[in-house]
Amino acid sequence: MQGIHYQRLGVAPTATPEEIRTAYRNLARVHHPDKHEGKTSIQMLEINEAWRVLSDPVLRYKYDADLRAHRNEVDTDDALQRHERLQNIAVDADRRHYSPAKFPWKFVVAVIVLGTILILGLGAFSQSNEPAPIDNVLRVGSCVAINEIQQEAYEVSCAEAHKGVVQQIIPFDAVCPYPLTAYRDRQGMGQACVALS
Repeated sequence: MQGIHYQRLGVAPTATPEEIRTAYRNLARVHHPDKHEGKTSIQMLEINEAWRVLSDPVLRYKYDADLRAHRNEVDTDDALQRHERLQNIAVDADRRHYSPAKFPWKFVVAVIVLGTILILGLGAFSQSNEPAPIDNVLRVGSCVAINEIQQEAYEVSCAEAHKGVVQQIIPFDAVCPYPLTAYRDRQGMGQACVALS
């Protein structure tokens, strides 16, 4: 904290007596009662008091000692407050128990489940309007035409005339359930159990 007398004269606490004298004279010229119609201003009274204390070496020494004592009290109070704050922080840190970081398994599982539901839902509701291309591989749901002579079934478009729809594919030595009729797959993959139309 800089002393109020030094502030009033506009000099540093380390100012020489000559600097203090020069500052006082400059300010006295500005605030002198002759410059203000004979009225003494408060600033002039404050400047005179500062000059009275700082121009006398004994008074200035006492004034500086009081400033240092006050500054030490403030510094000591600040140091005590800082020390108390640090102790409180240390005590709070001891009281707290920090657990190690954990992997967010619940969040990951939730994202996977929601993603799966979304994909399955989109798959269920997005029906292709185009019929599957004919690739001559019989599958469940394939529309077939029948070659009665060779007892073979081959894939045709469901949009054109067809004899039936494949309900099941079974091995050659198995029997189709009733009322389905067994026809040999032209590709030799087994037998197609066909529901005739």
